[in-house]
Amino acid sequence: MPLVLKPGREEPWTPFRIAQAFIEAGCPPEAFGFYPTDHGGATEILLRCGRSMLFGGGATVAPWLSDPRVEIHGPGQSKVIIGEDMIDRWEDCLDIAAASITANGGRSCINASGVWVPAHGREIAEALAERVAKIVGRPLDDPEAQIAAFTNPTFADQISTTIDIHLKTPGAEDLTEKMRGERLVEIDGLKFLNPTVVWCDDFEHPLANTEYLFPYASVVEVSQSEILDRIGPSLVVTAITEDRAFIDELLNSPHVERLNVGAIPTHQISWDQPHEGNLFDAAMGETGIGDESI
Repeated sequence: MPLVLKPGREEPWTPFRIAQAFIEAGCPPEAFGFYPTDHGGATEILLRCGRSMLFGGGATVAPWLSDPRVEIHGPGQSKVIIGEDMIDRWEDCLDIAAASITANGGRSCINASGVWVPAHGREIAEALAERVAKIVGRPLDDPEAQIAAFTNPTFADQISTTIDIHLKTPGAEDLTEKMRGERLVEIDGLKFLNPTVVWCDDFEHPLANTEYLFPYASVVEVSQSEILDRIGPSLVVTAITEDRAFIDELLNSPHVERLNVGAIPTHQISWDQPHEGNLFDAAMGETGIGDESI
């Protein structure tokens, strides 16, 4: 079964390592194709392969959502939800929420990009902003550095500009701005985006349910009875609650791909519990190994 790998534009090493791991495990090298290409080339690969896995943001995956041959991974839009039974103790939840937003530089799809609460939304947003604003871009050799520079500086500019444009829509406020200064900074010729927490007073605001490639999160206040209808597709949800009925609703929600119950940050995974399954799940399918490319 041939395997076709198309690396991402910014980071070609992961698919290369995947191929090398399979070869090291005994698979024939000639079974692997490595195709650095543009979006047009990626489209051609997806059209020609019988079974595929596609990773990307909303615009990238949208054309393939209804294609049963393509297994979609992305966007993440992971979230922390605080239940009604715990909301009056929201201060105890800040460590989990802040870690979910900022761990590993906030660059992963399993980092929280939203904190959804039934009450105390503005207070929670301000407290989170105060915590994450302490993390700022630093030189790469600084032992206290916690966020990564952008290999493509234009990408950092575009993200920050997009956020600023959306902030002009009434109903959202960057609460970290006054605490940490500029979002976009340049250090030693490298560009960084400092952590950003945005308070949204409406779940329909364009900044209320989105994600960016740095420690970013919106805080949204919605009644518990409405949360599951409003959060949209979410790769990981950490639900801080002991409400059994609400937990059951979360488990049965089609919007929640992976659920953490309790004080477990969204980014916490282990080698034997991958957050999106194993590659061989897609390769094998339900009826065994086929003769089509991935």
